[in-house]
Amino acid sequence: MPPLNDLELHLPQLPTEEEWMKTISELGGRVKEAAIVRAKGYNLLADFQEPKASFERIGWLNSWAKTMTALESAISAFQYGSDWVLQTISRATFEWWLHILVIIEPIYDLIEIERSGHKVVVSDRAHQYAQRKTVERLRAYAAWCLWKDKIYFREHLHPKTLEAAWDPNPAKEILSDKEELEKYEMLFGRLESETDTNKLKQGRVEQERILKDKIRRIDQWLKDSQIEEWHDRILEVARKNKGAVSFFNLFDPSATIIKRLHKHGLRFTYTQYSASSMGLHGSTMEQFIHINDSVVTPKLQMNNKADETLFNAKDCKRS
Repeated sequence: MPPLNDLELHLPQLPTEEEWMKTISELGGRVKEAAIVRAKGYNLLADFQEPKASFERIGWLNSWAKTMTALESAISAFQYGSDWVLQTISRATFEWWLHILVIIEPIYDLIEIERSGHKVVVSDRAHQYAQRKTVERLRAYAAWCLWKDKIYFREHLHPKTLEAAWDPNPAKEILSDKEELEKYEMLFGRLESETDTNKLKQGRVEQERILKDKIRRIDQWLKDSQIEEWHDRILEVARKNKGAVSFFNLFDPSATIIKRLHKHGLRFTYTQYSASSMGLHGSTMEQFIHINDSVVTPKLQMNNKADETLFNAKDCKRS
């Protein structure tokens, strides 16, 4: 397997400025605002001229891809009117944003010093040092994400996971019982699970091969001198925290979401983080059920107004 630095970077083809302007000019309101943000986001790649991969580059590209994926998803959710999807996206992007703040912290701290009004001159050497530290944190982010991927692949390779995933018996039992098959198809549609034992064995062997190759590649990259130290630190934190390692813990063992927000004067935004977490985990009634002095009704975005009468409390009859 080749070292990471031998891999080529292939970036998406960017629209021209004229194409961006034409698309944006045909929109209005919040959709237009989102399209402008999208154009700015994609244009961040315009100056990304490096042909080869590196740990800091894939760290940055990983964060960029997550951000743009969230933006595209948020635009679709907004157009559809799905508040829950927007909340879910909010929860993910909130944490990614905190990751980015950790990465740029060395540069951010210098900017704060320069803005403080104190008569402090930040030297060029200090700026260069902050840039180097930021590159190191991008490498740490790459190592942390690779390590998390490795854990995910190893879970897929767990014998119990593989046995359950490639077991033909559940599908065979449903297919052999007409009544059970009808129930299944009413809930999930046509049953398309493979039941041929030989094909399932071949599929399992191929999946194991692919996953083991991915793990070997990650193991090789984590031994690279540029991120080996970060990998060692990840393992050390994992031992202390019994496996749980947040990105913040690599730089502050006692770091929490609230502490990170407080550092940047954003403690008040924790309520949004909590609300989106509750929506994601399902530990809320407020976001899904409307309750007033006389009516309880689900909060649903109905596509067809005619359907709303089905949930209109005034029209409901007691059986």
